Amino acid sequence: MRRRRAWRTWIVTGLALALAAPISGCSRRLTAGQGERAPAGATGGAGDSGPQAYRVALADIDHRIFVNGELRAAVSRELTVPNIRSGFASTVTFLAPEGSQVKQGDRIVEFDASSLLSQRSEAQRKLDEARLKIEKTRAEQEAARCDLEVELAKAEADLKVAGLPGKLARDLLPANTYQKNQLDFDKAKLAAEKAKDKLDNHVAAMPANLAVVEIERAQAELDLKKIDGDLALLEVKAPQEGIVIYGDNWVNNRKIQVGDTLFPGMPVLSLPDLQSMQVVGFVYDTELRYLSPGMVTDLGLDAVPGKSWRGKILSLTSVAGRKGFASQHKVFRAVIQPDALDLGVMKPGMTVRVEVAVSLASRVVAIPREYVGLDEAGRYFVRKASSAVQMVKPGVFNNRLVQILEGLQAGDMILRPKAAPEAGS
Repeated sequence: MRRRRAWRTWIVTGLALALAAPISGCSRRLTAGQGERAPAGATGGAGDSGPQAYRVALADIDHRIFVNGELRAAVSRELTVPNIRSGFASTVTFLAPEGSQVKQGDRIVEFDASSLLSQRSEAQRKLDEARLKIEKTRAEQEAARCDLEVELAKAEADLKVAGLPGKLARDLLPANTYQKNQLDFDKAKLAAEKAKDKLDNHVAAMPANLAVVEIERAQAELDLKKIDGDLALLEVKAPQEGIVIYGDNWVNNRKIQVGDTLFPGMPVLSLPDLQSMQVVGFVYDTELRYLSPGMVTDLGLDAVPGKSWRGKILSLTSVAGRKGFASQHKVFRAVIQPDALDLGVMKPGMTVRVEVAVSLASRVVAIPREYVGLDEAGRYFVRKASSAVQMVKPGVFNNRLVQILEGLQAGDMILRPKAAPEAGS
């Protein structure tokens, strides 16, 4: 019996608290004007704490939106793994310390070059062999030309010797001797022509024969240049002044570090321009309608409590997206530009709290939220000073004030609602 009575007491108390609760659904801090409170003794019953009567007045209803953001550089150079033509992956052997300030031309990244150095030695050997082959071919071609010239000279000498008997008159020699002399002369003449053709053909073919080995040399030089180009890509120097920020290792789900084997195109590090830092935050669709580019904001760093900076909204995306791969919440991207950068404390990646003041209504009839009740039918009401119940129509509200569109006027006195009226009243 005692337990049942206790449960009944808890239920009655819960219902009373639910009926007296203010309008819910908003946890926003705001700055707003309040109406005039009546003296503590003007109204109120025994056991009441503080003033119970409230004089309705005009007030401003403000709303403050809080956005969590991150400092990022609008201008940043991202360095990726080079596309090495003679390899499929590269191993990191050196990284400049993350967060360090570097100048243009400083060494910041290096990749393992042992495999390329071995390939370069082989390519250099092939190039040397091709050069030696050219010299050897040129010498052989020249020697062959000299031999053919000697052969041609001998054939021409033989032709001259064979031509002497051939000049004798036919009547002075026997017929068979004359015919033999003519045959020898024709043979010598044919041999001389053949030797000359061989020499001419050899001289004409010499450039082509040298071109074949020249192609081998050119190919060897090209291979060597490719390897030298790849070697140059393995040592990366800072293209600009900035601060070193490591990229993410997608495979191991951590920051890139020395010893990682990476594939072409993967980001190794970035060099943000600190003078171009902005705040990138994400806004939920319920608050996007209150924001617009150009609005003034207050910025605060979690790492520097008690200090704030001014800024303004640069842009808001018009299409929602996911905040991250693991998140299903849709948000809109907001970019805020600080009015002044304090590079002594502001670093890329720092968490920033962005506060935006928004005016919901100006000089409207408004009352504190605790003076509004809700009946069983879902209607809002207030209790006037005469204890009469007045149904009201609320407008915009924040965590302290509610705009009253219908049912009250400035100057009316109201009391805290103690109980909800019947649904049919």
